[in-house]
Amino acid sequence: MAVARPPFKVRLKEGLANDQMREALDRAFVSFRRRREGAFAPGEFEEIQRALGERRAAGIARLPELVEKFRAAAEAAGARVYLAANAEEARAAVGRICQDHGARLVVKSKSMATEEIELNPYLEGLGIRVVETDLGEWIVQLAGEHPSHLIAPAVHWTRERVARLFAEKLGEEVPPDVAELVKVARRRLRQAFIDAEVGITGANIAIAESGTIVVVTNEGNDRLVSTLPPVHIAVVGIDKIVPTLDDALEILKVLPRNATGQKLTSYVSFITGPSRTGDIELTLTTGVHGPREVHIVLLDNGRLAMREDPDFRDALRCIRCAACANVCPAQLNLGGHAFGYIYTGPIGVVLTAWHHGLPEAEGPQSLCLSCNACETVCPVGIPIPRQILELRTRLAEIKGLRFPKGFILRWLADPAGFETAMGLGRVLQKPFLRDGYIWVVPFGEGLVGWRPLPKLADRFLREVFDRFEAGPPLYAESRVAGLRVAYFPGCITDRFYPEMGLAAARVLAAAGARVVFGQPAPCCGLVAWNSGDRASARRMAKATIEALEGVDADYFVSTSTSCLGCVVQDYPYILRDEPEWAERARRVGAKFVDFVSFLLKVAQLPPGSFRPRVTRVAYHDACQTYNALGLRQEPREVLTRLAGVEVAELRDRGMCCGFGGTFSLDYPGASRLILKRKLDQIAATGADTVVTDNPGCILQIRGGAVAQGLPWRVLHIAEFLAESLPGD
Repeated sequence: MAVARPPFKVRLKEGLANDQMREALDRAFVSFRRRREGAFAPGEFEEIQRALGERRAAGIARLPELVEKFRAAAEAAGARVYLAANAEEARAAVGRICQDHGARLVVKSKSMATEEIELNPYLEGLGIRVVETDLGEWIVQLAGEHPSHLIAPAVHWTRERVARLFAEKLGEEVPPDVAELVKVARRRLRQAFIDAEVGITGANIAIAESGTIVVVTNEGNDRLVSTLPPVHIAVVGIDKIVPTLDDALEILKVLPRNATGQKLTSYVSFITGPSRTGDIELTLTTGVHGPREVHIVLLDNGRLAMREDPDFRDALRCIRCAACANVCPAQLNLGGHAFGYIYTGPIGVVLTAWHHGLPEAEGPQSLCLSCNACETVCPVGIPIPRQILELRTRLAEIKGLRFPKGFILRWLADPAGFETAMGLGRVLQKPFLRDGYIWVVPFGEGLVGWRPLPKLADRFLREVFDRFEAGPPLYAESRVAGLRVAYFPGCITDRFYPEMGLAAARVLAAAGARVVFGQPAPCCGLVAWNSGDRASARRMAKATIEALEGVDADYFVSTSTSCLGCVVQDYPYILRDEPEWAERARRVGAKFVDFVSFLLKVAQLPPGSFRPRVTRVAYHDACQTYNALGLRQEPREVLTRLAGVEVAELRDRGMCCGFGGTFSLDYPGASRLILKRKLDQIAATGADTVVTDNPGCILQIRGGAVAQGLPWRVLHIAEFLAESLPGD
């Protein structure tokens, strides 16, 4: 019988309530990340990402040819190969082989491909007992669950919980000691390897030139599964096929390091056909100590269709290292069962849409915060965040955006409508204000309180900008003296935090620039794009481009790295079907620079340019700054070299604060969990001044600190530097 997979909303509710799961994931993911970081030399990973990405892309370009080449080579080596167009055909092929050999017991090594086709319940329906032999898979099988992670199926289980499971299911009282728990599994599973008539594995790689499959494990169970039973079946996605042994070795150099931080896993098995010998008169005979038969089921199940879609083709490069899941705030706080279907994590969202259909991806994709952390650790450079956004837009185009979100976004896409909404907001917010914050939202239970929202400003930045007072340049021969700089604040700064924008303008002017207001259009369209409203995002992008083309400036400088990323990185993609507009977007984007880089690389301010009142600050890396723009040391250099302060580092640099644009409104419970983790890490530094460089993070962290009564000053780096100007 199949184990029922609860609907997304049920999985999400369970994830929100499961503190024990979060404890287990925190234990595991911190270890995964630390070990991975230590596995690569500085600059090495970026070169690997480029080279391996190109190698995998070249293989995908030849995929139909490689499938046939692999099939011919594997059959020449004595294996039997089956091509399965979908999950049903793959299940049927495995079932027939098992029945033809009278199988009553099947042992399996960990295989996501067999999870994809839901093989276990199918075989059990045929009266065949299936035993998972990977420790994590065995744990979730005993519990009646599904894997929650691509390489660590039971990563959501604590050792204490596993001990209780063994007591309940096996009748053995075992202390919550990992070594003792492993002993139980070894003893319990040993006989199954010997008794099974069929062993089933997946494969990490398949080599077209030789018909070889490559299986990578740490436990060694794959070797028992693939050698002790007389029949070995491998279920392999066709995307795992590479042209040559050299391609396989390049993957093997990276896979364990990126997945678990190991130089090499304990067992790497190259299997080419059934076991054989020529020791007697050089006569080749199959079926020696290993299996007499090897069957390979090559699984399509949407892969060839994915290959034909230019927006998703790159997802086939995936080598299933699962590093993307280990850095994902949704996976860390909600678990893989909520942030996934069968395949979990960021890449799992994309794979789900193609292997199981868009409806199954609809819920999980909505949990993506677009923090871009996944792309930074992908060893083959898959643009996972953009692919998830593309799924979101396609779903929106099919089903429409839910009311009132869709209505609001369409209203805001019109400049006049945007200004009308802002004016109404100023009036309507008044009954709900307390101490400058909105603490109640009508019909919005749970939206605020844990993090109040700032009020819309009495005067927007665009209304007061021309009144800011520019101080003298920081030093006599400024490198930007006389340059005309258009300041692009972003909507949050413009409408909620005008004082933040004025602070930025003061610093830019002090650096020697002639500063003008540089956001004549009301909104860049980032919220619409992140919500999947492609039509509104296009209209707002075009309006912004036209407005910016009319601004006379040498540079556009922004204190919102999210908005800057939208203009520079997203506009050419959003407008890719309109080449003229895409080119105009690139020309405008070429003038954009973030606030920190402007001070460091354009103005090139000297050490000690600022004189802060504090000597130590906690620094939160905005995920767009850290992940999307790759600015990691630059903010620290500004603080340490230009301002002379010590930076107290948070444990998880680059991890999202939980704002995510409208994510905090769509999923306030999840946003609250992510924020709590961030606040706890800030508190651990002991600093009472928190600095970041993105206004969305200010809204989230400052609001969370206010709600908890924390005595912190939460400042944008522009505010921190403005109050540190000499003479202030």
